[in-house]
Amino acid sequence: MQEVTDMSRQSLKIQCGAALKRSAKGRRPKGGAARGPAGGPSFDVSERLRTLRATRGLSLEAIAEKTGLTKGFMSLVERGLKAPSISTLLRLSHAYGMSVGALLDGSKPSEPAYSLVRRDERRRYAREGSLYGYRYEAIAFRKERKRMEPFIVSPPMRTPRKFFSHDGDEMVFVLNGQVELQLGDELILLLPGDCAYFDATTPHRSRSVGAERATTLVAVSER
Repeated sequence: MQEVTDMSRQSLKIQCGAALKRSAKGRRPKGGAARGPAGGPSFDVSERLRTLRATRGLSLEAIAEKTGLTKGFMSLVERGLKAPSISTLLRLSHAYGMSVGALLDGSKPSEPAYSLVRRDERRRYAREGSLYGYRYEAIAFRKERKRMEPFIVSPPMRTPRKFFSHDGDEMVFVLNGQVELQLGDELILLLPGDCAYFDATTPHRSRSVGAERATTLVAVSER
């Protein structure tokens, strides 16, 4: 899974309105963090990874070797030109000796007993178009040590060219819309309320089916 968004806005009917729209788009809400379409902050995972690597004193070559990814791909990720997939986050978490949650949140001083992430606090770490069309939101990043990593994932409308695979298990639960899940050579249509659970080493990919994007709850766990 080598390799979750800025919404383009239509120009308004009159020039004055368009100018006001552009001005409003550039403003940030109180608190400083830019907001995504659902109100959640857009998390700069590239900056986090650059800082983490520098703190550990590792070169791009070293982290690429540790993760089994290419130096070129890691450079794109750290410059914000590519977003890491779930499997890439898992590889990075292994390389740095921390959970995916800790990888996405380096601010907490100690391990809490639980993670509470409100709807408007979800962390979007993939810009539109940067990860085969998938949109990702991390929803349990405040607890470092846990046995699963849950995400809200919106599959693209078109079938991605690339299959993904990683160690452990994966669960896909459809919240709304319809999803076509491909596991190897098998195509499975998932409707709202349907749940698929599979060995994540199986090559897999998914797409939204219908007029609108689907929304899914995805959880990955390591064995």
